[in-house]
Amino acid sequence: MGLFRIRYQNLSERSTTIVSQSSTYLSFTASRANDGNLSTTSDSCSHTGLNKAIAWFQVDLGKQFHLSNVKIHYRKDGNRSSDWKQYRFRQFYLDVSNISATYSTTTQRTRCYTDNTTYPDLPPNIIDIPCQQKARYVIVETTYDAPEDDSDALYGAILEICEIEVFGCDHNCINHTCKPFSYCDYGCVDGYWGTFCESLCPVNCREHNCTKFRGHCFSCNPGEYGWTCTSKCPSFCYGGDCDDAYGHCTHGCKPGRFGDTCNKICSTRCKNGMCNQESGICLGGCIKNWSGGKCNICDSMHYGSTCSLECSANCLNHTCNNETGLCTYGCREGFYGEQCEIGCDNCPSGCDIMTGQCIGDCPASKFGKFCHKTCSQDCKNGCSKYTGSCYDGCVPGKFGDFCNETCDVQYAYCCDKRSSNMKLLQDSTSENKIILIGVIVILCISVAVNGCTITWILRHKACKPRNVPQQETKTDSQTNNLAAQQRIYETTDDNAEYQELGHVSRTSLYDQLQRPQN
Repeated sequence: MGLFRIRYQNLSERSTTIVSQSSTYLSFTASRANDGNLSTTSDSCSHTGLNKAIAWFQVDLGKQFHLSNVKIHYRKDGNRSSDWKQYRFRQFYLDVSNISATYSTTTQRTRCYTDNTTYPDLPPNIIDIPCQQKARYVIVETTYDAPEDDSDALYGAILEICEIEVFGCDHNCINHTCKPFSYCDYGCVDGYWGTFCESLCPVNCREHNCTKFRGHCFSCNPGEYGWTCTSKCPSFCYGGDCDDAYGHCTHGCKPGRFGDTCNKICSTRCKNGMCNQESGICLGGCIKNWSGGKCNICDSMHYGSTCSLECSANCLNHTCNNETGLCTYGCREGFYGEQCEIGCDNCPSGCDIMTGQCIGDCPASKFGKFCHKTCSQDCKNGCSKYTGSCYDGCVPGKFGDFCNETCDVQYAYCCDKRSSNMKLLQDSTSENKIILIGVIVILCISVAVNGCTITWILRHKACKPRNVPQQETKTDSQTNNLAAQQRIYETTDDNAEYQELGHVSRTSLYDQLQRPQN
């Protein structure tokens, strides 16, 4: 019996257990029989009232349990003949029920034991009674009127229980076996969980079955998930069913959705709105202007937040950054700028794609970094690409580095390109020839006049001999003057373009010819 009992829990010690008795004598309450004190002396025992026809003591376990045995410790003060004995314990009976002793009769109970001891014999004061029943209430009751108490002042049934121990397991334990102060040996019957299999499995568990230690459902009814199956499967699960533990859709998603719980929407830029239900990658490609697995970036020829802006046609390969529109591979020939929007038409050999500066020489009559400036129209043969200064001088009548200065009007054909200093032109242009011929004619006339003059003087001298010396002197002077003028025009510099004109003192010659003679 001892080996069998150790497999069960003392249910009387549970915090939910309540003890009571039909009546109470003085301060000997029912709780004295459920305090763990196994002494059987009077001060450790409960005691029902005197002069009652019936006396009972009840253990309310709070709910049904599978009972194994009940052990009762009855009052006995000692073994001496004078010590109080358990004579009032004769002919008691032990019942179990699911109705309290207050409201039940013996016909509504299950009898586990009846004591048949008669006077003068005594029942054992400690008795262990097998009681393999399923019940909530354990009731010890008696109607025995002990002869030892017969008197006018004391009669009737009395109980003096010092301790009562009820052993058993939760009725939900498999095989109705459990360990003392512990848990069911073989787990719980279906529908229950907990240390003593005292808790019902969640109502949403399929077949009301759950784990025995945590109460988690083994599986859920269709459309539900979670440890206790209290969550509804996502509404976008195809077929409405999902994984019991995490709510992942077991049959995929409805069209246009993806993800474990189908909570993500396929990109609106997927053709037909369809995508892979795990990755979200568009199945049929992208709508116009979009690209990428999820159609979330612009194609190579478009940019902007909506990919509605087209890359510049001047971008090389028509390709640009899909956010900024900057040309990815630079510009095609003839254009520059961040979006290759500026043309460099003035550059015959193209331009730098970043700065726009012309590569190579500018066209004729153009100069500057971008060949956008025009050389002076008064340059003879164009101008420098870098400075715009005239290469080969200016057209007649202009001077300066850029031929932007005008010669004085009377010297328009005879000024230096850098200054207005006068020079005789050396080249044989028609204007120079005319001037030269004019000078020669004047010289010839002068020689002829001088010759005539000399002839006349010589004749006149013959008529007036006394004046010869003076006339000769004058003639020599005139001859020398004429020779000096001739030397002015004959002296030239073969290396100079222009020759400086000497100062011709024609006035003295004609003055002499026209001077009245004495």
